[in-house]
Amino acid sequence: MEKEGTLQNSFYETFYTSDFNISPEEYDDKAILDIGCGPRGSLEWADGANVRIGLDPLVNEYYKLNGGTLFHKMQYVNGYSEDMPFPDGVFDFVFSINSLDHVDDLDETISEMKRVLKIGGICGIIVDVNHKPTVNEPITIDLDLKDKFLDVCEVIDERVYETVYKTGFRHNLDNPTFYDFDNEEFRPAILLLKLRKVKEYVGELNKSPKKDARAYNNLFNQNKKLKKENKQLKKEINAFKNRKIVKFADKVKSGKK
Repeated sequence: MEKEGTLQNSFYETFYTSDFNISPEEYDDKAILDIGCGPRGSLEWADGANVRIGLDPLVNEYYKLNGGTLFHKMQYVNGYSEDMPFPDGVFDFVFSINSLDHVDDLDETISEMKRVLKIGGICGIIVDVNHKPTVNEPITIDLDLKDKFLDVCEVIDERVYETVYKTGFRHNLDNPTFYDFDNEEFRPAILLLKLRKVKEYVGELNKSPKKDARAYNNLFNQNKKLKKENKQLKKEINAFKNRKIVKFADKVKSGKK
């Protein structure tokens, strides 16, 4: 049972396992990247993984939340999907769950996803498609998203579901209605893609220099330092609160309240 006031994450495992027909054991000793991870701890369930990283441009803000992000076992990296601070071919699994239509540049993001994925690695995507652009979801993604990956990936699984329920992905995935392609009406849908990288990628769109291992290690050290500083800050805040509580209790005892 999860504590009241914490950011819950127990529901995430299903997205990365049964939805893609991947067992939890297949993640053992592997490196996982979750793009647009959010603050809840999307990879906390993957205890057997060697590396589990959530990439998000709001990570530094997440550390300020009083919901547990600071104490998660997964690693958070502050960065953008269009310019990932990782070397080529370092991840066994790259995921984007409900985030690909939130990016600034879809093609550059896909370019980076293909670049950081190992040969033989799995890319998993669940995303809203065919929706009108909004402030939070500015990218309209077509049903033929897979075509953008076929230069280096093969499709293992592709499923399209009607958006029947307005209560989010989980309800629609648990109670699926497959998309009716005979109905030519333009309407929102949910796309699930599972791809395997089968050859090296030389991205024409990737104009940033290759990230070397030293930069990669420096990034980890910087994030560990930030996490340590935030833990120390939290300890100091709690100590301050405890001192105030003790002083208040002393006042009550002495009748000075």
